[in-house]
Amino acid sequence: MTTETEIVSYIPPQLYQRVEQFKQQQSLNSIAEAINLILEDYFGLDSCQTTTSEPLTKMVEDLRDEVSDLKSQVSQIQQNSKCDARVQSTNSQGDLLDRSQLAERLGVDQTAIVQHETDGKEFVEWSKSKDPEQISWRYAGANLFGRV
Repeated sequence: MTTETEIVSYIPPQLYQRVEQFKQQQSLNSIAEAINLILEDYFGLDSCQTTTSEPLTKMVEDLRDEVSDLKSQVSQIQQNSKCDARVQSTNSQGDLLDRSQLAERLGVDQTAIVQHETDGKEFVEWSKSKDPEQISWRYAGANLFGRV
């Protein structure tokens, strides 16, 4: 493991400005990194011999953030997939209707559907009492309703 030695120096403002410019051009995180690269170039050293771990640490942090974002996206996809599976299983039992189609079939306003759709078993019985063929309906998610 390479140990680092601290050097404290005072440089003229013009020189400091040039180092700051170099840092920005190279997209470096610190003046210390810029000075290390300048010295490496001057002395003809490989950058792997003197670089600090700052860029690596930043890369690891960025990767962690990206992995966290990907995990969230995968979780969302899994949740959507479960909802889709629920809708598909309902669809295998019969047609799916959206809220407006069911309201028309039951002869009620859409607001009546909204008021009852989350009541579970009561909704099933209520919808059956309103359906012209006495078919029971249940809320399948995503504003869709399936036959029971």
